[in-house]
Amino acid sequence: MTNHSVSENFPNHFQRESLDLVNNLLPLSSSGFYLVGPDMRHRGVVLRNLPAQAERDYARSFRELDPLRPSRFQRSDTRVACIDELATEAELLASTYYRQFMVPLNHRHVADMFFRRDQDIIAVLTMLRAADLGPFSSRELTLLRTLQPFLEFTLNSVYLPRRYRERESIQQQHQLTERELDVVELIIAGASNKMIAAELNLGIATVKTHIQHIFHKLEVPSRTALSARLLGDLNLRQ
Repeated sequence: MTNHSVSENFPNHFQRESLDLVNNLLPLSSSGFYLVGPDMRHRGVVLRNLPAQAERDYARSFRELDPLRPSRFQRSDTRVACIDELATEAELLASTYYRQFMVPLNHRHVADMFFRRDQDIIAVLTMLRAADLGPFSSRELTLLRTLQPFLEFTLNSVYLPRRYRERESIQQQHQLTERELDVVELIIAGASNKMIAAELNLGIATVKTHIQHIFHKLEVPSRTALSARLLGDLNLRQ
C-alpha cells in the first residue's frame, strides 16, 4: 500500500512526483526524498512506504553511521551511490547501522541519488529494497545516473525557486519569522507537534508556542483553517 507521509499540497509536489517516477522505473520496497540543510540534516522529508518513526530514529541515532550519509559525498561529484559498492557484504551485515536500523525495516539494498546546487548537496532521493528484490544492477544504476541531471535541473530551476517565492509571499503577508515559516510548512505537510519538534530540533513546548503565535498572526483557530488560508492565498497568486 502506498503511504505518503505528507499532504497532497505545498510544498512537496516535485518530491512526490520524483518518487512516483523512480518507483515506476524500478522495483523498490521503500523510498524517500529529503532536502538537506547546510548542517547535512534532513529537511522537508517525503516518504514512500516508510513509517515516520524511521526518519526520527535515523536523525536521532543512525545518521552518522549511514555509509550513504550526504556529508560523505559533499566534496565529490557522485550522482548515485549504492551501499553494496561501499562495503563488502560481511562488513555491512556486521555493522550496527544494518543490524539496528536496516533489518527492522526489512531493507537490504540501498541506492541514493544526490542533488547539488553550487557544488553543495541540497537534496537526496533514497531508494530501498528488501533482500528478495535483489541488489541494484549495473543497468539500473546507469539508468539512475542518466536520470539524475534531469531531476537536478528541475529541482534547481523550478521547485526550489517556487518554494522560496511561496515562503517569501507568506512571510511578507503575515509577518512570520523564518522559524515560524518552517513550522508552517510542516503543519501544511501534516506533521504532528512531535514530528515538528524532531524535524526542527525543538522542544514540544517551543513548537506549541510557535503555533500559538502563527494562529494569532493569521487569525485562525486551527491547523485545518491555517492550511486552508495559506493554500488559498498561494493559489490566488498563481
